[in-house]
Amino acid sequence: MIYKYYNNNENFEHFACGRVIHGKAGFTNYPVRIAGEVFKRCLEYSNKKDGITIYDPCCGGGYLLTVLGLLNPDIIKNIYGSDISNEAISLARENLSLLTFEGLLKRKQQINDLIAKFNKQSHKDALKSVEVFLNIIKNRKIPPQIHCFIADILDKKPLEEQDFKTDILITDVPYGNLVSWSGESDNTINQLLDNVIPVLHKNTILAISTDKGQKIKNDLFVRHEKLKIGKRVIYILQLKE
Repeated sequence: MIYKYYNNNENFEHFACGRVIHGKAGFTNYPVRIAGEVFKRCLEYSNKKDGITIYDPCCGGGYLLTVLGLLNPDIIKNIYGSDISNEAISLARENLSLLTFEGLLKRKQQINDLIAKFNKQSHKDALKSVEVFLNIIKNRKIPPQIHCFIADILDKKPLEEQDFKTDILITDVPYGNLVSWSGESDNTINQLLDNVIPVLHKNTILAISTDKGQKIKNDLFVRHEKLKIGKRVIYILQLKE
């Protein structure tokens, strides 16, 4: 893939998982540059350019959503994340709180406490990153509204009960071992697409990141782009009219 919005010289070290944004074993991260690029490409196809509602149905610890919230502080209005795991949703709430002044100041105090106790350079570097994030959001007019909820995305009912519509759905689906999807099936990713329809509107843009072994074949959606980056394949889709 040729990048249109981010170049090779951009440094995303402040977004490193475990620095300010919390990480935990068993939860995957997503390359920051790819996340930013895919989001901007979704905006190309969207009829909205600001006030965006974004949703990740497989949000894990919320790393992808947190990164996008920091990269696009004046564009994203509402953030929704769901996951089947209580532990994941707890971590996602903690990470997404970093999009608020209160959450960042709390994290700053945690890091200052670590510096006082251990005096490690890594903690001092993390403190600098907090200041970068505070600077990013300081001129933002309104903080995003954040909503996290438990949902098995392979069950139709959870999203039928939701009362939001997303402008951009972006997710990095589980790779390889489909048991993590609550059942083994070659059609799991297409089942996900069927089940998210209740929270889509006709102009919703979807970005589904998979590995090369997972195929999207769903007649309800039209494909705008198929991007290949290393082991990832990213489909940018929209409901057919």
